[in-house]
Amino acid sequence: MDDRDGTRADWDDIKAFVAAAQTGSFGAAARRLRTTQPTVTRRIDDLEYRLGARLFDRGLRGVTLTRAGELVFDRAFTMQRASADIERLVLESEGPEAGGKVTVAMPEGIGGYLVGPELADFMREHPSIHLALDCGHDSERPMEAHVDLSLQLTPSGEPADLVSVPLATLHYALFASRDYLDTYGAPTRLDAAAGHRFVYHAAQDGSKGGRKTEAFVELTAPALKVNSSAAMLHAIQGGAGIGAIPTAILPMAPDLVMLDIPPLASATLWLCHHRDAIRSTRVAKVAEWLTQVFDAKERPWYRQEFVHPEEFATWSWPAATRRA
Repeated sequence: MDDRDGTRADWDDIKAFVAAAQTGSFGAAARRLRTTQPTVTRRIDDLEYRLGARLFDRGLRGVTLTRAGELVFDRAFTMQRASADIERLVLESEGPEAGGKVTVAMPEGIGGYLVGPELADFMREHPSIHLALDCGHDSERPMEAHVDLSLQLTPSGEPADLVSVPLATLHYALFASRDYLDTYGAPTRLDAAAGHRFVYHAAQDGSKGGRKTEAFVELTAPALKVNSSAAMLHAIQGGAGIGAIPTAILPMAPDLVMLDIPPLASATLWLCHHRDAIRSTRVAKVAEWLTQVFDAKERPWYRQEFVHPEEFATWSWPAATRRA
């Protein structure tokens, strides 16, 4: 049986086709649509099969439209413009202060120490938006349907309608309390830390924590393993041992001291959402606010390059810290 009988082209296939026609390559189309090149290739192959026509000539330097492709492009581009008009009308109908619930998922440490101190300002500015923070999010699980936005340390893969945008970089360095260092000394090399007590998070097991973190765990005899960022931070503050935590937490825990050892690992924090979710005014406002919270221009601890905590004092600190 011919699957083309009675089958209409998928709208996502049309968008992939238009993007490829405008950019001249499947790779560039994938970057524009924030998806992968194999996904774009698959969508265009499916569209050509359904239409029973070859739409592109493939070459080493990219793709060009065939005669059939040119005919399809004129109509597809008109469809895309109409779709954009519909989205604009819907957004305008919501109004600038459209309210409602927005669910944001994130790991516990990010929610408690990086996002939590900023919530009061957002709530004062947008009283009609009701935030729901899910701080039990596991980045290795697929993003759940009820979640509007997700902060995670790995980009979303499937399903194909998920969008992942790099938001910030977290640098994991070794910290300890002043009391601990005064009592046991401060190692300046990884191999010198073998005799020290190490506190670490279960998420730092194996390759997830980076090669240096894995090597450090092998060198030391972990005194405490936790699955809670709050428990880990408070244990280190209390002198339980040395631990690898993001330098971004330091403004909330200025009593900690970074060891004179380069960061063990760096990780990208991603803002993820279903493609359609961001079209909602209230979700877009929360996404914009999160982008400001993790603005590396204002807060150097989120930069791709490592900035030592000694330089933090010359920059803007989180709102809750400034009020303290």
